[in-house]
Amino acid sequence: MKKRLIFGILIAIAAVLMTAAIGLADPGLTDVPAHRHWVSTPAGELVEVGPRVCDNPNVQEAFNQFHNNLHALTPSGIGPVAPGLHNSQGAELTFSGC
Repeated sequence: MKKRLIFGILIAIAAVLMTAAIGLADPGLTDVPAHRHWVSTPAGELVEVGPRVCDNPNVQEAFNQFHNNLHALTPSGIGPVAPGLHNSQGAELTFSGC
């Protein structure tokens, strides 16, 4: 059951990312300090998502886009942030340091 839940969450995230890829990216985003993003499942498990800038600084631009479109809008972003991952229902997007 846990594997199905995690698989479902990952499919949902992939769908959101593919939809976001079709749209225009936010131009000229400032660099977001490196940290890790996690989907916290309703069962309390953490699944790492997004560009792993802590492991590879070359993905900073992708990290900035991911951060502004799915996690938290920065002053240079145009938004909106994905509301389904910030509604306190089911899976939630969270973060930690590198």
